[in-house]
Amino acid sequence: MKNNSILIFILLLLFSIRSYSQFVSRYPDIPRIDVHAHPHYILYTEGLGTKTSPEKPKLPTSPDYASIKNYLSMSDTLRTKYKIDLSMWINLGGDEGIDSVNLVSKNRMLTCISDYAPQRGLSYKPSDIAPCLKKGYAGYKMWFAPYQRRLQEGENGIKYLDDPANEPVLEAMENAGMICASVHIADPNGPHGNRGKWCADPVEFWRMQLGLERVLQRHPDLIVVAAHGSWLVCQDAQLDFLRYLFKTYPNFYVDLAATDQYYPLVSYDNLRSLFIEYSDRILFGTDIGRLKSEETGKLAERYAKSFRILETSDTVKGGFFGDSDIKGLNLPKEVLEKIYYRNALRIYPGLKGRMTGPGYRN
Repeated sequence: MKNNSILIFILLLLFSIRSYSQFVSRYPDIPRIDVHAHPHYILYTEGLGTKTSPEKPKLPTSPDYASIKNYLSMSDTLRTKYKIDLSMWINLGGDEGIDSVNLVSKNRMLTCISDYAPQRGLSYKPSDIAPCLKKGYAGYKMWFAPYQRRLQEGENGIKYLDDPANEPVLEAMENAGMICASVHIADPNGPHGNRGKWCADPVEFWRMQLGLERVLQRHPDLIVVAAHGSWLVCQDAQLDFLRYLFKTYPNFYVDLAATDQYYPLVSYDNLRSLFIEYSDRILFGTDIGRLKSEETGKLAERYAKSFRILETSDTVKGGFFGDSDIKGLNLPKEVLEKIYYRNALRIYPGLKGRMTGPGYRN
């Protein structure tokens, strides 16, 4: 009996060491693309875009070259320390300076036009879409989280993606072949008793999701990538609705930005089976923002945690965000290849000519 107790103790110790030791990827040959990055991103000033300050919030239009260079430095850390090839990023918010971004990023960053407060009306017109695509922009990023985060009650504005005012632009995108890139729909809405602070009202949450579906119905040829798994990752019923959207709308995709912190809220088997069944519709993303040089090591560690959750069955403390214990999904290599780069390579214009890493396979 005593020997059995010692054996159990040793096994538990080994498991603990495995779970919390430095992660080194088993797949150094798989390149990775982060389709949800914000090297230009600056948080909106408190009060901006409200009744007390009605002007439309805008992101800075001059590229943050320091952040872009730090992204490249961080990728070097990932390669040397974790055997991870983070090859490229999709930049969601660099409306100007596309040529200089290409130069500074060494052609490792595709840029999108963007609207982060579209409830007051989209900035781009239908006639802008084809010229932007020709210039090299990879898609159009729109932000349609709960409108209360941008509009005060009683204010007039565009509240949902399916508003008729958006239709001319969405139709122009569909005709031109421009992606609706990481469109932000809703915010996290957890199970009863744990709704969370972002979108506690389930009725409002589902209004936004049904608005997304109406856009998918109206524009079957429009490629839509929903940011954050369309936030359909916080309840098992949401996962089932996400499965329904994948099955029904062949041009609908999601990115995984900021989602792994919510995986403990849902059934492990339900989540893992969805990732495997619809691996051709899921893209890797993080929601990484501006990056200072002294933060590159910590950011590399957060990236490594996200990859560890997808690649192993280890229990990982925190993903890219959060500090919850998350059981790794241990996805097959062929599934990881699709999520990490093949899906993005298939749908984003301009990626194929830039993917030249040692592990690249068309």
